Amino acid sequence: MTVTRDVVLDLLPLYFAGQVSADTRKLVDEFLETDPDFARMSQRFDAVLKERGGIPDAAASERRAFERTRMLLRYRNQTIGVATAFSLMPFAFGFHNGHIEWFLLRDKPTIAIAWAVTGIICWVAAYVIGRRAAR
Repeated sequence: MTVTRDVVLDLLPLYFAGQVSADTRKLVDEFLETDPDFARMSQRFDAVLKERGGIPDAAASERRAFERTRMLLRYRNQTIGVATAFSLMPFAFGFHNGHIEWFLLRDKPTIAIAWAVTGIICWVAAYVIGRRAAR
């Protein structure tokens, strides 16, 4: 099998990070000896990597993504709980003399409307947080 520039280019980040096997290191070294132009370009690539702090750790990146998703799902669940409470509170009722009495709607309709609007806002927020967690 012939090793091409594309193959070596794919290996360079791991090569410079020291995360390749001895055989892969030997393969890349041999290729860089045969192609001096590519070797100079790869040295510039290495300099840029060192300037930027190297290759980011994939495991740490995945851990951060997992923690962020977990946090967003926790916020979404809390928001759903608040949305449910605010959505149902205007419809609080009781039974009196054989019929249903709507407490908040009957006694304080403006507060009932404000709570319902707050519930709707919370439902929208829960939807938005859920969409962010899905990304």
